[in-house]
Amino acid sequence: MSVANVISQWSFDPAVVAGVALAAFLYWRGRRNAPKLVGGRSRAAAWHAIAFYAALGIIIVALESPIDHYSASLFWAHMLQHLLLIMVAAPLLILGDAMVPVLRGVPLELRRRGLGVLARRPWLHRLGRAFSWFASPGPVFAIFLIDLYLWHWSWLFNLTLRNDAVHLLEHACFLVTALLFWSQIIDQRLMPARLPYARRALYSVMTAAASNLLAMYFVFTPKPVYSAYVSAAHRPFGITALADQQFAGGLMWVPVLFLFGGASAVCFFKALTEDERHADSVTATTMSYSVLIPSGDGTIVG
Repeated sequence: MSVANVISQWSFDPAVVAGVALAAFLYWRGRRNAPKLVGGRSRAAAWHAIAFYAALGIIIVALESPIDHYSASLFWAHMLQHLLLIMVAAPLLILGDAMVPVLRGVPLELRRRGLGVLARRPWLHRLGRAFSWFASPGPVFAIFLIDLYLWHWSWLFNLTLRNDAVHLLEHACFLVTALLFWSQIIDQRLMPARLPYARRALYSVMTAAASNLLAMYFVFTPKPVYSAYVSAAHRPFGITALADQQFAGGLMWVPVLFLFGGASAVCFFKALTEDERHADSVTATTMSYSVLIPSGDGTIVG
């Protein structure tokens, strides 16, 4: 199998391409309509845009490139898709702080109608309060891990390999739950993270530990887990089903551990910086409120 043949295996899923194109257009339109920024705010906005468009590019690579073509016959390619969506595209989307530009990109008349519907539907208010609870750290931790383990249940995972709609639903679930998870770590303007930085660091470590149990299972299980890969009529590159599974487990284990560890380290560093700023602020406040007392010989002491 030649390299040219491998890299030519691009696919076209209208739902994926249309969703990515719509998101890119709304983000571009929202940034164009935004007030002009200067200095540091302008540079920050540019970095947000780079992160957002990079995330959209990663989604296309994960779901439309040869990775998607080989995911039907190679377990490690399927796991690479999940890794790109959960650990690369999702945090980049959050770093892109896209909620404000995308909302601003929606035509004004549609926004007004949407707000009118929200104002007239009490059940939507209750739905919003329910979402606010589900988007808090504890429920998100549970939802993220339940979604991860549920989709790797052998019956459901084999179904994703036989049914394209279920496969697309799997990827949508991974992306949505990953966005919820990373929103607990990375601040956004409309949805700031609720945890202090020290707890965010611990949150990342706990999630890494819980998710890597699944990776360890794939690495150390002595036989293939998924019958769809065992019975595959053609196995590219001559890899056995068991070696394929072990390599997939390694992808889920080592790179994911480093990415979670990096997020935890950044949060821990920010927690230390935050503590230093707080200590400096307390010191400055204490000094500013010192009382000048005249001594007996006429000199002034603090």
